[in-house]
Amino acid sequence: MRSWWKNTVDGFWLVPGALALAHVVLALLLIEVDRAAGGEQGVRYGFGGDAGAARDVLTTIAGSLITVAGLAFSITIVVLTMVSSQFTPRALRSFLADRVNQVVAGTFVGIFAYSLVVLRAVRGDDVGERFVPGLSVSVAILLGLVALALLLVFIHHMGQSVQLAHIVARIGKQTLGAIETLYPERYGREVEPGADELVERWRREGSPAVVTPARPGYVQSVEPDRIAELLAAPGVRLRVAARPGDFVTEADTLVEAWPAEAVSEENADDVRDCVSVANEREVGQDAAFGLRQLADIALRGLSPGVNDPSTALAALGYARAALEQLAEREIPAGERRFGEVTAVLESRTFDEFVEEPVAEVARYAAASARVATGLLDLLAAVAERASAAGAADRLPILARLVEAVAEPAAHSAASDYERRRVAEARDRARAATRSP
Repeated sequence: MRSWWKNTVDGFWLVPGALALAHVVLALLLIEVDRAAGGEQGVRYGFGGDAGAARDVLTTIAGSLITVAGLAFSITIVVLTMVSSQFTPRALRSFLADRVNQVVAGTFVGIFAYSLVVLRAVRGDDVGERFVPGLSVSVAILLGLVALALLLVFIHHMGQSVQLAHIVARIGKQTLGAIETLYPERYGREVEPGADELVERWRREGSPAVVTPARPGYVQSVEPDRIAELLAAPGVRLRVAARPGDFVTEADTLVEAWPAEAVSEENADDVRDCVSVANEREVGQDAAFGLRQLADIALRGLSPGVNDPSTALAALGYARAALEQLAEREIPAGERRFGEVTAVLESRTFDEFVEEPVAEVARYAAASARVATGLLDLLAAVAERASAAGAADRLPILARLVEAVAEPAAHSAASDYERRRVAEARDRARAATRSP
C-alpha cells in the first residue's frame, strides 16, 4: 500500500485532481454562505455589480484560466520531451512528481471549475429569480489574481527545472537521501559472515517453497519484516531474492522459504504483495537507480551528438558525493533475524554501486581528458573516504577502475599536455587506492 500510495501521489493526476475538487467544494460552500447571509444580493463584499456583471467576470476568469491551464500543460509536455531526449528518460518520474507543477496545474483547473460552479448559480431578472453571489464572485476575482502570480512562478520554476544544474542536483539529493536511509550505520560494525553458505545448507536439507512475481517489472520496494511476520513460526527460514531495482518476470524468484509448508495457498499472495513490482524503478529503496540516472546524463553528454564534457562532469560530481557517502557506510549483512524467523536478504555490494556510474562512463571518457581526469579524481576521493573509514576491502575495485579509466585515456590523449594531466590524476588515484 505504501508503494501504491507513493506511485499515485507522484503521478500527475491525484494532487491536481484533489485541488480542482477542493475549489468546487469551496464554490458550493460560498454560494450557500451568500444565500444564507445576503439573500438575493449575496454578501456584498468586494463585488457590487448585478447579475450581468457577475456573469462577465466569471466568464472572463473561466475562459482565461482554461487557456492558461492548456498553456501550462503544453509547456510541461515540451519540458518532459526535452529532458527525455537531452538528458535521460529515467528522470521524467521526478518531473511528474514535482509538487510545484502539480499545484499550479491543479489550481488553474480548480479556478476554472470554481468559476463555472459560481456562474451556474447567478440568476438575473430574466429568469424570474434574482441572485448574485457577491462573496463568491469576489473570491473568484481574488483567485484570478492568485492564478496570475502562479503563472509567473510556474514559468520561473520550469525555466530552472530544465537547467542541467537543477536536474543533476535533484537526482543527487534523492540518491544521497536514499543512501542515508538505507545505510545509516558507519563502517566498522561487526558483520555476520556466511549468508551464502547458510542458504546452500538450507537447500541441502530440502526444497523450499518458491514465491514468484505476478507480473514482469522492476522491483521498487521489499518489506522483509512484513514477510517474516506473515510466515512467523519456529524454524522458518527465508531467502529474499528480490532486490529493489531488479527486473523480474513470472519465472524469477522473489522469496524462498524453508520448510516448504511455511507458504500456503492462503498466504502466498500476501507474501507476493510484500514485494512491490512496477513499470519503472524508484529511488526510495534503490540508491543505485539514482547513480544510474547520473551515469545516463554523463553518457549523453559524452555522445557525439551532444559532445558536452561539462554535462558529464556535472553528473559525475553528484555521483562522487553519493559514492563518498556510501564508502563510509556499512552495507548490512545478508543474514537477519526477525523474531523466530531467520532470513537472508540479497543486496547490492559496494562494488556494484561503484561500477554503476564509473565503468560504463569510462568506456566513453577516453576521448575527453577532462572527463577522464574527473573520473580518476572521483575514484581517488572515494578511496580516501573508504580508507579513512577503515574499509580497506573496498579499495581493490577502486584500483581496478583506476586502470580501466587511465589506460585508454592515456592512449587517446590528443597532446602531451592532456597525457600529462591524465598521468598525474592516475598517480593520485593509485596512491589513494593503495592498501595500507
